[in-house]
Amino acid sequence: MIHPVVAQFQAQAEVLDARASRDSLDEAMTTLAAWIDLARYRLTEDDLAVLVSVGGVLFREGLRRRLP
Repeated sequence: MIHPVVAQFQAQAEVLDARASRDSLDEAMTTLAAWIDLARYRLTEDDLAVLVSVGGVLFREGLRRRLP
């Protein structure tokens, strides 16, 4: 069984594909970073840690795609 939020991610990916969106991993990281910055003082330390961890995975995967 797929987690409901993961299903939302999948549905959003399908919408992006249908719109022929060219949004990149870098744009997603920038959007996440900007949102975290805006919400920083409303987030708990645990929330911030989780979001920064997600950002770290995105950043690492972006580097892996760039490296030969």
